Amino acid sequence: MVDQTQPTPHSTKTEWRAWASRIDRSSCSEAVVRRLAGWPPIHGVVMTYLAMPSEVDLKGLSSLAHCRIVIPRVETPEAMSVRVYDVEQLEKHRLGFEQPASSATEVSPDDIDVVLLPGLVFDRCGGRLGRGRGYYDRFLEGLPDATPRVGVTSESSLVEEVPMDAHDQRVDWIVTEAAIHRTGEALPDQTERVLGAGITAGIAPRIHRFPEGTRTSKDAARAVGCDLGAIAKSLVFEVDDRPVLVLCSGDRRVDEVKLAAVFGGSSARPASRARVLEITGYPAGGTPAFGHDQLLEVVADVSLARYRWVWTAGGTADTVYPVSVERLIAASNARWQEISTRE
Repeated sequence: MVDQTQPTPHSTKTEWRAWASRIDRSSCSEAVVRRLAGWPPIHGVVMTYLAMPSEVDLKGLSSLAHCRIVIPRVETPEAMSVRVYDVEQLEKHRLGFEQPASSATEVSPDDIDVVLLPGLVFDRCGGRLGRGRGYYDRFLEGLPDATPRVGVTSESSLVEEVPMDAHDQRVDWIVTEAAIHRTGEALPDQTERVLGAGITAGIAPRIHRFPEGTRTSKDAARAVGCDLGAIAKSLVFEVDDRPVLVLCSGDRRVDEVKLAAVFGGSSARPASRARVLEITGYPAGGTPAFGHDQLLEVVADVSLARYRWVWTAGGTADTVYPVSVERLIAASNARWQEISTRE
């Protein structure tokens, strides 16, 4: 009789793969597709995969009008590309699985909004055990920081801990027939609020926490290793007595005369720290671009349009996350204005 006992965290990857290979996840396919179809971040260019017999099959997502489905193609023993999914342009790989033909339209990894990937087993910290060839690990390593990584599996393949090597890539979310789980450490309550508001707005924020703090733009840029201008500041101003939110590059200063003119006011001034907390529910230095206690009009300075991706506050003075400018503007319902000068 074959031993069905789940391996321990000290077991080898070979032992974990032998155990996980006996699990059939395919019966969960319809339930998983329903969960993903109702999850707001699933829109735009969505990378999925063509399922092998024991994997969750995501072909049902191809009917979503708000998604452009792309799937991987193995190009060499070390690399894969991403191609538009087209049932008329598929072929068999020499190892027996289906993949896009070389004639299928190739898509840049930079254009992918969310990645859905299979695995033999996942753990609650985002650890993933694949089939051992390393294609997805190499691919994920080269993705933009803002692109959420979502593991797809069954609850029976979700465990407490799997062995991970230094080069193994973790996922941010795991979707099963039962739930969509966020992986990683617990977050402050205010950051959880930002996360929830982001999901509702169609963003799955990849929160980064820096104990040394990211209160200023320079602090944040130093922590994440980006240009100062790629920090999207969320600043509360009061135009006359009317609170508004401004999104502005970290290397720019809001011109209060221009800002007042945009809103038809006589003057504009930065809100006090106490007023920021009262208006938004978040502390100054951690104010997010959306999800505030009060509904605010939001303007984005055109300086942000220099960047495709920016980093912005996650609700506390030590949390930030990367996001595409396009999704940030949509989530915050901001309108573009020229309201800054150089620092």
